[in-house]
Amino acid sequence: MRRLRVKEVAQAKSFTMARLQRAADINLKTIQAIWHDPRHNASLNTLDKIAKVLGVPVTELIEDVPEDTQPTPKKSKKVAEDTNTYPTEDSAGA
Repeated sequence: MRRLRVKEVAQAKSFTMARLQRAADINLKTIQAIWHDPRHNASLNTLDKIAKVLGVPVTELIEDVPEDTQPTPKKSKKVAEDTNTYPTEDSAGA
């Protein structure tokens, strides 16, 4: 899986989102999405513009990370302690 390092590289070079957006001439919502979501599916064209402004190769903006191998823990359900009764709507919130 790929992870974008745009925020880290930009901050290391003293770029804010707004400055990067203006310099790269990219829509602000696109920059915000990339900045806040490292797994955002940015186009190669967008990454190329950002890389040029930051003065780095595109490959510095992309990091290969392993897939999450552990399943996301599910919210536990309330289970009745006494086998003759079951949790009710009223007791579930208590």
